[in-house]
Amino acid sequence: MSKTAEMQQTTDTRRERYDILGSGANDALFAGAGVKLADRVLDVGCGTGVTTRIAARIAVRGHVVGVDTEAPLLRRARERTGAEKLRNASYMQVDAEIHPFPRAGFDVIVSGGAVMFFTDPVAGFGNLWRTLLPGGRLAFVCPRSLWDPDRIREILRSYENIAVRPVPVATVWGGDTTDPDGVRPPGDVWLVTAKRPR
Repeated sequence: MSKTAEMQQTTDTRRERYDILGSGANDALFAGAGVKLADRVLDVGCGTGVTTRIAARIAVRGHVVGVDTEAPLLRRARERTGAEKLRNASYMQVDAEIHPFPRAGFDVIVSGGAVMFFTDPVAGFGNLWRTLLPGGRLAFVCPRSLWDPDRIREILRSYENIAVRPVPVATVWGGDTTDPDGVRPPGDVWLVTAKRPR
């Protein structure tokens, strides 16, 4: 195997493990997001497309766009989305923190944790604010160790109806990403929901 192929495989494996680690928060994430049948949804930091595909199965008359900076992960996301025959989902390789998304182009924005990598969270969430329809909803999860609720509210000061609540999740650790018997220690994340003012 070439060095490039090894690096790609390592990247894919790490992200798949991250997807599994974060999967325990997906029910809470989508309950908080309130995705509807005809919504246009932006999935920030979609990785291999796990949350994009969940959103697409809910917004069956809408459209979901998953964005990530990593081409190998997006390739895997497209393969899996095609295998599931989900025609209402697409992917873009962009940095959501700075990409000029269409103004008021989405009803809902979700993120399974990638927003924690924003280098300037205020600017990044400001960029997402601009692409939300007035009254549009934002929902994301992040480790509780990253920001406290006061800091989250400060970062999201241009939003309204900000709610921050802890969500217990079972993290998954195993021999590899397919290990069904991995140890599942409890953990906690913040579920954050907010709206763009009308």
